[in-house]
Amino acid sequence: MTAPLVHLVGAGPGDPLLLTRRAARLLATADVVVLDRRSLDAVAALAPPAAERCYVGRSAHGPSWSTERIVDLLAGRAATGLSVVRLKGGDPFVCSRGGEERLALLERGVACDVVPGVSAATAAPLAAGLTRGRSVTIVAGNDDPCYPPLDLTALADPAASLVVLTGRARQGLFAEALVAAGLEPSTPAAVIHAATRPGQRTVTTTLAELGTRHLPPPATFVIGPAEAAPPEVGRAHP
Repeated sequence: MTAPLVHLVGAGPGDPLLLTRRAARLLATADVVVLDRRSLDAVAALAPPAAERCYVGRSAHGPSWSTERIVDLLAGRAATGLSVVRLKGGDPFVCSRGGEERLALLERGVACDVVPGVSAATAAPLAAGLTRGRSVTIVAGNDDPCYPPLDLTALADPAASLVVLTGRARQGLFAEALVAAGLEPSTPAAVIHAATRPGQRTVTTTLAELGTRHLPPPATFVIGPAEAAPPEVGRAHP
């Protein structure tokens, strides 16, 4: 008997045209699509209309599901022989906790096929027309109790660019900590909302003002050496 199988698929930053061909093929034949938020609906729309769609991320109605509860759902649907796609924003293993879900599935005897995706860590700055420093550090900015706290002072490198995913609520905290650690308040910063999507917006600012320049989620912010490219470079797909 074939072991249950879950496809852990990177949805990219939100533009369906940035999906891998394998991801699009798996969605086209999916019976169940498990995704975090409705911001990925344009990607999930590639699944058949009759496919079940399950939302497990934080919403106005409550907190996000625990990893255990998500894995219960995935394993249960896969055990019945359904084609299950777990859709993760960006790349499943870049600040997305896809690795934890994969390990939990494997412990239950459920095979897990991983399909990489384009991370917002690279897509957001490029879509906004920003070049970055010689070196780049990528971090998850949310306060996740499952991980040790970030040492923000260790991120204060004036020669590097810092890309922060899932950190919109902590922009001010990042700014204060980095200035206290020695970064100039005038260090360039930018916030990119809905990178690569039709509603993309970008605000350029400085580290000193970053805490006051919020955009709606999903949002990525970039701190450090950056130079704006010509406007057409940052234009999203129509």
